[in-house]
Amino acid sequence: MAKTSHAPKAFVNALHKDPVDCPTQGCAGPVEAIESSQLHERIKSFDLHCKRCGWRDHIAGQEQLDPPWDDASLFEIIDEHLLHLQPVCPYDNVTVHFQSLPNPRRKARYRITCHYCGRQVELDWPPPETKW
Repeated sequence: MAKTSHAPKAFVNALHKDPVDCPTQGCAGPVEAIESSQLHERIKSFDLHCKRCGWRDHIAGQEQLDPPWDDASLFEIIDEHLLHLQPVCPYDNVTVHFQSLPNPRRKARYRITCHYCGRQVELDWPPPETKW
């Protein structure tokens, strides 16, 4: 599987609500990262502002839905989640988000999303092939 480059560190830090470093030479000021994407959008975006030097920037994920996650990548993501690790998208190394969805049949249903590339899948858990 061909992998794309890694997401920018500032995007990953903003997504995790970790500190973002000011890129202005000689400035070590705190950078405020405010999410500017809408709730329903797969791709997240952030407005960055350094409180010390006034530097501003806008960073956003880059939608790339093809190729979708293959079964091996998806099972690796799920296994890492079940082991309470932080699963990452194999295409951009950004932590994926698991969302529990309502399911009237009382079975577990999840949406897995990468907020950088926009890849997303919905699945029932456990998968039907694991039942005996």
